[in-house]
Amino acid sequence: MPSARILIVEDERQTVDTLRDMFEQHGYETEVALNKQVALTILQERSMDIAIVSTSVQDSSGGDILHEIRKLNAKMPIVMISEQKSKRVETSSIKAGAKIFLLKPLDYMFVLQTIDNLLEARFATAIPKKTKEFSKSKK
Repeated sequence: MPSARILIVEDERQTVDTLRDMFEQHGYETEVALNKQVALTILQERSMDIAIVSTSVQDSSGGDILHEIRKLNAKMPIVMISEQKSKRVETSSIKAGAKIFLLKPLDYMFVLQTIDNLLEARFATAIPKKTKEFSKSKK
């Protein structure tokens, strides 16, 4: 799989550092945004493959950020992360286009596997499948 670029939209320093370190150790490029405006600027300037967005980031709700990301890139997979267990927030995030909703504290190996799976599915649909050609054997 090609090297993928992951946008992390989170303002909790420890979570940012841990996610960034883990992804970079596994060959991913990362960009970090501590607020909505920086996240949108990054998305306008660079092509990102996936986003991880906290449900609450400094000046905005994660739902608002999710809607803005969808306007810029309707197909990019988005993973929402939250400190609070709220069925309402989870449901509204999924309805707004988040692929996955995860609760903190994060199981970082599960996050890595989830991102790997989402990216593998995204890249698989982007690459046309080759058809096998069968040669007719002469008898």
